Amino acid sequence: MQVQLDEETWEMSDTVKLEEVIARVSDAAHARGCLVTNLTVGLQSFTDRDLVPAVLLQEAGPLGKVVATSQPMQSIVESGAQSAQEFGAGLKTDGESLVRAFRRGEKRLRQLDEWFGRLADYVEWAELSRTVGVSKASPDSIVNWLDLMIGARERGDTVELADLLEFEIVPRLPDCS
Repeated sequence: MQVQLDEETWEMSDTVKLEEVIARVSDAAHARGCLVTNLTVGLQSFTDRDLVPAVLLQEAGPLGKVVATSQPMQSIVESGAQSAQEFGAGLKTDGESLVRAFRRGEKRLRQLDEWFGRLADYVEWAELSRTVGVSKASPDSIVNWLDLMIGARERGDTVELADLLEFEIVPRLPDCS
């Protein structure tokens, strides 16, 4: 079966599983500092949500030619920089709201957990952004405090959570621009 990534084409066995083909395509793109942005197998376009085990475990040959296009990670990160800035500013606003709630003695641990999930997404973007040279901001300044935050969360210590958020985490998030 034929596999194409941008202008490069190669052959793979028809009996190889689709997951192996996609892994090779992804590795080839990554080796060039790129990320796969479009994937077509046969006549069907795929998104990451379509790549479920039942699909990935099929033999790739009968599905048809695999065609993928990629973009440099740097350009992807640059194009999302303003959105990431706004996302971080929203995190800051929500973090400040959590601080106020904790200071009033409210245990908003479920909200904190959801906020942590969003913070993890932001930190991941910030690390990628720094890695590809788009930003000099270091997510390490936030990551260094996460163990203490998790410990305070496990104990349900809202005073310590408020202190860590107010003085260590929230100030390291971007302001609205």
